[in-house]
Amino acid sequence: YHAGVAINCLSNIVTEDLGRELLPDLLHLLKHPSPYVRKKALLCLYKVFLKYPQGLRLSFDQIKLCLEDSHSSVVSCAVNVITELSDKNPKNYLPLAPAFFKLLTSSANNWMLIKVVKLLGSLVPEEPRLARKLLDPLSKIVKSTHAK
Repeated sequence: YHAGVAINCLSNIVTEDLGRELLPDLLHLLKHPSPYVRKKALLCLYKVFLKYPQGLRLSFDQIKLCLEDSHSSVVSCAVNVITELSDKNPKNYLPLAPAFFKLLTSSANNWMLIKVVKLLGSLVPEEPRLARKLLDPLSKIVKSTHAK
């Protein structure tokens, strides 16, 4: 867990210059064998992108791959980071709608589903046809969830 503490420290002290220099190393950590390290790297990348927005353009494809990670907690973390990033400009995240729709229909993680619904909701004004497509999965979730 020492690596996680170090990554967390970086996220708290990151500057634009530090983000630019550390971006390749953080992206490399997204392929680390430990899901814990991959999650910490994703969370740190969020803070890097706030200080160094160009980094997001350079690494968007690697962030998208995290949505297909074998560990559900890494996927949940990726959803969280992308949802927070999409608040500023949801239109940029429209190409991810199919991946998020797949998560909406296949995940049982209620916390992640909340984030997925939030993101898809922000995409509806950009793509109105999405609203119709979301009706059935959302009604199934509401009817079948044990969370009340």
